[in-house]
Amino acid sequence: MRLLLAPLLLLAMSQAAATDLILYNGKLWTGDAANPSATALAIEDGRITAVGDDATVLKHADAGTERIDLKGRRVIPGINDAHVHLGAWWNSTYLELPSPDPSRVELEAALGKQPKAGDGWLSASIGAQLFNDPGFSIAALDALQPTRPVILMAMTGHGTIVNSAAQRRLKIDPTAPVPGGWYGKDTEGHFDGRLYEYTQWRMRAVQPPPADADEIAALERNAAESLKFGITSQQVMAMMPPSRFVSLWQRAKAPLRLRLIRLPIPATFGDPVEGAELQGEVSGSPRIRVSGTKWILDGTPIEFGAAVRTPYAETGANGRLNFTRDEIERLLREIVGRDDQPLLHVSGDATAEAVLDAMAEIAPAEEWRKHRLRFEHGDGLRGDLLERAREYGVIVVQNPSHFAFAPNAFIAGSLLSGFLEAGIPLALGSDGPPNPWLNIMFATQLPFAAPEQALTREQALRAYTAGSAYAEFEEDRKGTLAAGYLADIAVLSQDALDDAVPAQALPGTSSLLTIIDGTIAWRDPAL
Repeated sequence: MRLLLAPLLLLAMSQAAATDLILYNGKLWTGDAANPSATALAIEDGRITAVGDDATVLKHADAGTERIDLKGRRVIPGINDAHVHLGAWWNSTYLELPSPDPSRVELEAALGKQPKAGDGWLSASIGAQLFNDPGFSIAALDALQPTRPVILMAMTGHGTIVNSAAQRRLKIDPTAPVPGGWYGKDTEGHFDGRLYEYTQWRMRAVQPPPADADEIAALERNAAESLKFGITSQQVMAMMPPSRFVSLWQRAKAPLRLRLIRLPIPATFGDPVEGAELQGEVSGSPRIRVSGTKWILDGTPIEFGAAVRTPYAETGANGRLNFTRDEIERLLREIVGRDDQPLLHVSGDATAEAVLDAMAEIAPAEEWRKHRLRFEHGDGLRGDLLERAREYGVIVVQNPSHFAFAPNAFIAGSLLSGFLEAGIPLALGSDGPPNPWLNIMFATQLPFAAPEQALTREQALRAYTAGSAYAEFEEDRKGTLAAGYLADIAVLSQDALDDAVPAQALPGTSSLLTIIDGTIAWRDPAL
């Protein structure tokens, strides 16, 4: 009987050890301190089962194993974009302007080319030059386009200017309060066409949404583009009901891993958080999770909206908190009361201080470390605030493309490497151009910020992989090429970690092979 059982046991063991795919003859950056580099890895049932040299790993192969010769190419853990906004905009004629920060003359020329008759929407993205110009208001827009609705969106996403036709179409009432937002006023106290913070997002939330087909097409484009960059995970903040976004993502058949973060847009402060009942993995879709709740607590220094302790030299003002200190405390209590992760847009140092004060009022530092509260951006987190943030376990999710804007006294003091030196976990997300290699170039160059705060390429890549995984409680499954981890992998078109590749060439990096869950999601014909 024992003689019969032994062969059966050996057969079962050999079947359990079957390997689906082996990548070999590569140059692996594992992100694993115990095994920082290797040439090959083996994958079975969506997990990495071995990482090492070619000879050792190839021993895991059997007759059914697919083998891919990497021919010396660089291999990394899949990129995890920790800060993404997705969602289609309603149909409009989008004005192509010559720069992200167009002049008034350039906008006037673009509007002048459009027919004044009809009722079709006109839209454009503008920068600080126009948004911060008090002379450019609803009246100025009405003079340029009195009939068709015009909506101008600040490139930061933190402000909108409309003309009167758009105000009527959108039923904007400048006397109606919106939690976390306010309306711009001219020197005489009249509405100047500007919507700040939650007033603009609430305005969008109450409009008929874009058609499902348009949203699905946008998600399909996002997935295709992301895979070619080597992105395997996205942490998405979408301004729509979470249940709708999950349904759209499923219908788009996006292969990426999705962490959907709630982004409430309430009509009244204290309204229940939509989607609060959703938590964790979505049934039937193991690559989709819903977790985290984000609130936007101030603007950005570009439009002088970030709340700062020292007044802006340009305006003499201190920016503005979207919510009072007591309201911030209430928001935090609600999130942690659901045992959820708080994610807060925190740009100015006054905002960071208000949050840390609220945290201290709610619970001791050891309790907060369990929640891993995130500062999205955290530009003002410096000096005396760094140690407090470290003590409370704050994570910073930074967006390097923000440092590509024109010099600004506030941005010039922002930190990247300083967070690491202070012992504060750092993750990276796009929140703008989705190309992670463009963002890595910015993180290692800091063209308008303090050069000493730049990251090395390896630090930036670690923040985009293991750092982003830690920022979503996934560090034991993602962000590292090691046995037992999810097989989310990118094979690069060039060795972005090699200093022989010029910094300016980094944005040209692409993925020749993107693997998610051990399955090839994108393969360039060149490989």
